[in-house]
Amino acid sequence: MSAVLGSRELLHYDTQHRVLICRECTYAIQKSALSSHLLRHKIYRGERQRLMFSVVKLEILEPDDVQIPPPGSPPVDGLPVISGHRCTATSCESLCASSKRMRRHWSEAHGVSDPPGSCAVSVSLQTFFRGTKLRYFEVSLVTGAGSSAHQNDSDPNPEATPAPLQSSLSPSGPPWEINLETLRYFHHFTTTTSFALPTQNEDAGNHWQKEVVTQALRLPWLMCGLLSVSASHMAALSDDEMDKRIYLEQSNRFFHDFIVAWEGVKSSPNVAEGDEVKVGAQIICVQQCYHWTCEGSTPGLEITASTASFQLQSFIDAVQGCADPEIALRSVLNNDITAEEALDQTTMEIEMGKPLQDKVSNAAPPALLKRLCTLPYRMAEVLDRPDDPQQFFASLRALNSLVECSSLSYASDNAETAWMGMASWLLRSWGHFKQMLYRSHPAALIVFAHWLLLVERAQRHYWFLSGLATRALHEVVRVLPEDRALRSLVEDLMPSV
Repeated sequence: MSAVLGSRELLHYDTQHRVLICRECTYAIQKSALSSHLLRHKIYRGERQRLMFSVVKLEILEPDDVQIPPPGSPPVDGLPVISGHRCTATSCESLCASSKRMRRHWSEAHGVSDPPGSCAVSVSLQTFFRGTKLRYFEVSLVTGAGSSAHQNDSDPNPEATPAPLQSSLSPSGPPWEINLETLRYFHHFTTTTSFALPTQNEDAGNHWQKEVVTQALRLPWLMCGLLSVSASHMAALSDDEMDKRIYLEQSNRFFHDFIVAWEGVKSSPNVAEGDEVKVGAQIICVQQCYHWTCEGSTPGLEITASTASFQLQSFIDAVQGCADPEIALRSVLNNDITAEEALDQTTMEIEMGKPLQDKVSNAAPPALLKRLCTLPYRMAEVLDRPDDPQQFFASLRALNSLVECSSLSYASDNAETAWMGMASWLLRSWGHFKQMLYRSHPAALIVFAHWLLLVERAQRHYWFLSGLATRALHEVVRVLPEDRALRSLVEDLMPSV
């Protein structure tokens, strides 16, 4: 038996387990957190008080008091089913959501650092709560009369075909239905959008086309994120303002469902271990970039994205995260890379006294190369002598790298090369230079402004970057000291500035 509460049927009370499940977030809510949770769903005073009055009459158990269903039980209505693994060690039967976590379990609990393939079997899992109260339990999915979809316990391969997952059409799916309109966005992603997103390197060519789609097909919350990116892409391609508004509204709706679930996902233990979590962070980075391109362009429509405001640091993090899952997750979780780590990534060394022209090919336009190679002399004319020699060397290293990355960007006229030339500079020019840039040091801002020429080249290929180079240049000009000679070094980089 169960009860549905609220005009939006947001809350589902499971009488068997005595838990209150949010139908949109698809997990149980602790009684003490209910009021704030309702506010998050924009349930305001009147209805919130009525819901709280209804809930106070119910017996709702604390997370530690909830009895976990025994293995083989049918799925609990309102909770998503995920593919996981059950340990096969004698008298253990621990449950893990990922094979990586299962291997760690064998190392920590059983003292085996390299467990055999038969260390676990694939099972279907659910959990009532997220975060620190997360406890998985095993369920059995019935596929027909008298037949169970539970994996055979003798299956020796924990990475074999995962246990079937609940369809998004089931009551435990997200608050949208699979219909022809939804399939339209999914089809667009698989046939078009997935080829219009960057990857970290050429070897990761199947990342968006295969890996992301496969993960989204078994994780409804990730599917919401995938569909939101697809709808944003359709909006970016559309010349019709009415169609564009419709696509953006759909993108908002999908992204809202995604981000509500994401808040629970990112608070779970071992959040950095799951590939699907890193994909979710990449989706946030892509949507954040597109959000910045759309701000103010569609009156009356609020574009939903993550809460990062447009600043040089958030812009850089988001751009890198679009292609790099590790950077995306670190950026979204606000785990900044240290200066020492960034210096370890730097492979470029300055050969003092050697002209920059000797280190480049003729791939980049001669006018661009000339501008970059003469920039140190022009900067020296308007900048004071640096107090710290490290500032001089950091700026010169960044400019040296920019010359080489410009040559790489123009090595061929395709999207992958344009992205690689742009993104590689961020990895090769960091360390002390990063600290200078984020402190608005004029020398760093000037070099960074010239890197935006590579962003402008990349945005011709990548829809979610459109216009961001000019916007970032405006930000550079805004934070530069009000010195005419200083600003003249960057103001002519793009006609619109």
